[in-house]
Amino acid sequence: MEYLVPIVCAIIGSGAATAIVTAIINAKKKETGESQGIRWLMQDRLEQQALKHIDRGFISYEDLRNWTRGHYIYHDLLGGNGDLNTLKETLHNLYKESSGKEI
Repeated sequence: MEYLVPIVCAIIGSGAATAIVTAIINAKKKETGESQGIRWLMQDRLEQQALKHIDRGFISYEDLRNWTRGHYIYHDLLGGNGDLNTLKETLHNLYKESSGKEI
């Protein structure tokens, strides 16, 4: 029974510490107008590039690699919402169809 109070205090204290750390991390993740603008510009640019390749019916390995890198930056690093995932799949299929090679 004498160990119950320290255990309860430790549980409450760790929960409070977790809440404080989570609040600090979330405060640092607040978006700025600049980050929203960069994400929007990247999305627009990637869409335009993808549509150009789709209309042309061909995408080179180098162009696909560059587009995929831009998509990674847009989606993973800038927190894009996944709107371009279908275009990414379409471009991979276009490369596969036009070159006969897998990525």
